[in-house]
Amino acid sequence: MYGLFDVDEGFYGAVVAEMNRRGEWITPYYNGKPWFEKPILLYWLAKPCLAVFGDMIGPRLPSIVCSIATYGVVAWFAKRRFSETAGQLSILMLGSSLLMVGTGRMMMTDLPLLLCLTAAMTTFWESLVDKPSWRIWTAFFLGFGVLAKGPVALILFVIIAGWTYWREPQLRPNFKGSWLPGSALLFLVIATWYVPAYLANGQLFVQKFLIEQNIGRFTGGDAAHTLPGIGGLLAGIGGYIGVLLLGMLPWSLFIWKAWPRRSEDDGRDEEDGAVERYVATWAAVIFIFFAISGAKLVHYLLPMFPPLAILVGAWAARVAKRPQMWIQRGIVCCLFVGLLAQFVFLWWFEASGQKESQALARYVRQEGGKVALYQLGRRNKDLGTGKPKLQETALPSLVMVLNQVALESDNILDIANGPTPTWIITRSNRIKPEDFITVQKTGHILMEQRPPVPQENFKLYRLK
Repeated sequence: MYGLFDVDEGFYGAVVAEMNRRGEWITPYYNGKPWFEKPILLYWLAKPCLAVFGDMIGPRLPSIVCSIATYGVVAWFAKRRFSETAGQLSILMLGSSLLMVGTGRMMMTDLPLLLCLTAAMTTFWESLVDKPSWRIWTAFFLGFGVLAKGPVALILFVIIAGWTYWREPQLRPNFKGSWLPGSALLFLVIATWYVPAYLANGQLFVQKFLIEQNIGRFTGGDAAHTLPGIGGLLAGIGGYIGVLLLGMLPWSLFIWKAWPRRSEDDGRDEEDGAVERYVATWAAVIFIFFAISGAKLVHYLLPMFPPLAILVGAWAARVAKRPQMWIQRGIVCCLFVGLLAQFVFLWWFEASGQKESQALARYVRQEGGKVALYQLGRRNKDLGTGKPKLQETALPSLVMVLNQVALESDNILDIANGPTPTWIITRSNRIKPEDFITVQKTGHILMEQRPPVPQENFKLYRLK
């Protein structure tokens, strides 16, 4: 019912479309050039979906499937380690969390990471209390977590496992076994892309992906999403607390009550207390890690929502006198948040102008011919990426919809003197009267077109 949003979704969709055109499985491309912003897993998942289901359903389908699979893992673990009611409540609490529902329907690398990390952390606990062979699955999911969003999955796992080893001495003997075959499987999975990507791109892959996108982002190299200094750190922590409280309402109000405390003695055995502390550690490490990292975005906190849903769900199942009432409330919250997200996304798709721009691109694609995207980026500083008329950006989703390499330029002479495109898509206030004269001096004619699609915010021109 709504197409991709820019900026991130648009880039990912355009990359997948170009990889399909090229028959490429190793090097991501955006508009004709290698693009190493993110690892490969999302593209691998989306390539067949885009080819089979088209550019309205296909790009987001992997995120939907990963979200549903994450719900399944959470329900399975909560039921296995706590109770059937805990499993029901956990899946309802996660499935009615605003941040989960919102990001879960977008084409983002965070959803494959969420599934992989959730599966890795739950199977690792099983390896500690059931059979060490579960650790093979942990390694398998961690490997794909690295393919989903880089080494962050591995770093988080090491911190959580290390803290558990230190704080739970009774579990230390259970840490033995399956590390060597697990490590081999982990590196084998990672190597399925990292090795051929390096062989195909060499130093470009090392610089753009390993250094800039991994080390650079954590240390604050992403200036657009970085809050510098101690003040930035405190602001980031405060902001993330707000994201957590709002993103998991109303269940976030019970996190403090559900948080395990070693001093409690309510008749539960030690294993129940240990698994609660493990789940709490899982959530806390994710929060602290991203709070102190350089780059900060709202959806970075998403991986802590599954453990929190398990924690609060298990607590509610244990203390509730009428668990069925909690389940009914969870169902109501799921319906409300799902409908809220649907209406907000529909409104935003139209209010931001993206419905109009993508309809225009579809018309041009149907007509055929080369395309130039002229001055789509913002001209004024006060037109940022946070207002309804927003998206004063390059709108990379247009490259996906056009399904071709488009000439992007802010200079009309670049378009007129370059490989001549048939079409020029631009914003309604970009082409000035003097541009017609400038183009005419190059031997071309610039003609405004009026296709049978809305043109309130965008204009279509033809260059002859």
